[in-house]
Amino acid sequence: MADVDFSHAVLDVNTGYNPMTNNNYLNLATASLANASGQIINSNASQTIITNTPSKVSLLYTGTLGSSGTEFYLYYSGNVKPWKVSNISFSSGDTYSFVIDIETSGNT
Repeated sequence: MADVDFSHAVLDVNTGYNPMTNNNYLNLATASLANASGQIINSNASQTIITNTPSKVSLLYTGTLGSSGTEFYLYYSGNVKPWKVSNISFSSGDTYSFVIDIETSGNT
């Protein structure tokens, strides 16, 4: 068991989800981690909003991975996987902890 290294990770839109819908953005705070087939690969998972200001939202994801690979998808119900995290390497039993920062703008 090791901690997954996200120092070179890439977060990108999954092919086929462009243009994205409002829900694809808003569901980031409730996503599970899945493989390309849509099978959930994490356990003991939590998503926490650690920053919530008019200009920035930061989401902390933590948990344990149940399979090995080099990429995963942020998964929502209905096999929706609009976000892909790649350029990483993990094994079953590894723990993960990463933050997604979202810059926001609009009326405050």
